[in-house]
Amino acid sequence: MKKQIKILIVILSIFVGTSCTNWLDIRPESQIVLEDFWQNESHVTQVLASCYRSMTESSVIRRMIVWGEVRSDNLIEGDDTESNIGRILNVDINASNSYADWGPMYTVINYCNNFMYFSPQVVDKDVNFTEPELRSYQAEVRTIRALAYFYLVRTFKEVPLITTPSIDDTQDYHFEKSTEREILDYIIAELNIASKYVRDEYEGDFPKSRISKSAVHALLADVYMWDQQYEKAIEQCDLVMDNNSLELVDAEDVLTDVFYTGQSTESIFELAFDDDEISNSGVRDLYGHFSNRSGQLSFPVFLAETGGNARLFNYRVGARFEGENDIRLKDFLYVRNAENSGYYYIFKYAGSRRTESSEGVSTYYYSNYSPNWIVYRLSDILLLKAEALVELNRNQEDLEEALALVNRTYLRSNPDEVETPLLIDDYNDVSKMQKLVLRERQRELLFEGKRWYDLMRLARRANDPADLLDFVAKKFTGNSSLQYSKMSVMDALYFPISQAELDANASLTQNEFYDLTGSSTVKN
Repeated sequence: MKKQIKILIVILSIFVGTSCTNWLDIRPESQIVLEDFWQNESHVTQVLASCYRSMTESSVIRRMIVWGEVRSDNLIEGDDTESNIGRILNVDINASNSYADWGPMYTVINYCNNFMYFSPQVVDKDVNFTEPELRSYQAEVRTIRALAYFYLVRTFKEVPLITTPSIDDTQDYHFEKSTEREILDYIIAELNIASKYVRDEYEGDFPKSRISKSAVHALLADVYMWDQQYEKAIEQCDLVMDNNSLELVDAEDVLTDVFYTGQSTESIFELAFDDDEISNSGVRDLYGHFSNRSGQLSFPVFLAETGGNARLFNYRVGARFEGENDIRLKDFLYVRNAENSGYYYIFKYAGSRRTESSEGVSTYYYSNYSPNWIVYRLSDILLLKAEALVELNRNQEDLEEALALVNRTYLRSNPDEVETPLLIDDYNDVSKMQKLVLRERQRELLFEGKRWYDLMRLARRANDPADLLDFVAKKFTGNSSLQYSKMSVMDALYFPISQAELDANASLTQNEFYDLTGSSTVKN
């Protein structure tokens, strides 16, 4: 960990560009000696920009995708899948896998720790820099740091909780793991502070690429859902939904406006990219782009075409078929010899637009530059609230409200069914509603780094991987007993700690499921 998070007495890669319109037009400055830095508000905003910039590193985006999607039923191998991802797909995970390295997230955290440690002193040095401005900037940084820790706690369960910056060689870098409870409590406390001081919204070219009040509430809702605090999750969802500037994009514009152009009316927080300065190579490599339409990952055919209820689209419920003409099946996936190759290419994020002829034939146009990465958007929050209502199930009204929320996203993508929405008679108990919400979240949030964590919430509620395995095992061909055995206990659903971290830090202990060598086998 020391090599990955340490900044000695030089702050590297400080980025300028503090105006609203040029917030992410950031260019590296020369190295700056620490004693000469932190003199005025400009220095504060430069490091604030660096906190955001650290989130756009390819190594971070790749982990958001791999940790949040790859182990789920959404993805199988594509073309030239890198070996470490291939092993994860095959449930062959050990401590030497590169994605067991949490270093990139701790780099984000260390930028934030530096900001929180040094920025307060600038108020005394710059008479034009006020305490309210400092608290507003700190609220953004608290949220970025909380988001990084939320990825870590969901992926590893227990990780070191570090809130001080690494700035010299005299510090002790041998941190022990904190418990999941300690980390979640820390995240919640930080976000509650941030919610008091963060700005409501921003103007300029990248208004959705800075942490707003709605972004804080969205993250808090997600954290409360993970922590099974459903009433608090609903409260946070309501605070997001009360923001009248947030509005679902029309179905035919979602692909282009939300995932290609970016900064849409339904986006709450997204990481912005510009190929001239910052390329989203993680998404481009894993999902595809103009020059290479077949990314390293792809979508399994059985979810789109298989008969019965194994599929995600055209799912039979009573006399109707959910998503029989769902626009998301066409917009998010690119069919290329699916019957022969066994998979669909991913078009969401990889594509710029799709047109359809009067005969129903689609033409796909691929993106030739980097898409933004969506962290939260309105439809995610609508469906999180629906999930919380179903889990609470205080009365029939909870289920009816949950169904109404599902209908908002479902009917957006199935406009031909506006006159015949999904009806409570077809989903008249908690189990049916749970499955509906889970299906709709999968359809709506395909490839957005959400599915594995959705399935993890399912397993955590039951304290049993069985229901999760029912979804994931469908993508394994042949005898899946080996994969089953490797995911047969709850601790197996988390990642091992990197062997390099264990070697460097004697205070760390390997996650319980994994043996001392880091192999993915159950201990005897």
